[in-house]
Amino acid sequence: MELNELINELDPKLIVMKKEIIDGIMYIYCDKQKQKTKCKYCGQESESVHSTYKRTISDLPIQNYKVKLIINVKKYFCNNSKCQHTTFAEPLEFIEDNAIRTKRLDNYINKIGSKTSSKDAERQVKDTHVNISNNTILRIIKKNKNRNRLWGEKFRNRWFLIKKTRSL
Repeated sequence: MELNELINELDPKLIVMKKEIIDGIMYIYCDKQKQKTKCKYCGQESESVHSTYKRTISDLPIQNYKVKLIINVKKYFCNNSKCQHTTFAEPLEFIEDNAIRTKRLDNYINKIGSKTSSKDAERQVKDTHVNISNNTILRIIKKNKNRNRLWGEKFRNRWFLIKKTRSL
């Protein structure tokens, strides 16, 4: 599988411009295809680019390299005179607002943290993926508590059934 295909799993409109490996970290520089984008405040479409800025996002590793995505994000003018915001940034669906990790990396960290202690999860994730503290792992687990709670209920129900069948 090529690098472009892996990045397109995050967003099909991402284009890999270049990659470089420095000190065990693979930096992947990406740009997004220019498109009409809706203002997240009022819903008005715009394709007038105001400026660009770079976001650095951690992602799952590739062949034992930690991965940092350097994404060139466009800011657009909002053409709606009634909107309180004059500019807005294009959305990146594969990350939460103001996040520094992709959703798929957060999901992976959540799975590890849900099965082990936060200290063990910290060691495991630091070895292969991203520098992260046990407190951040606990925040990720707390953010995903509904998903974890459902998993826990399934586990408790199975345990209850096992105990019940053994007592018969």
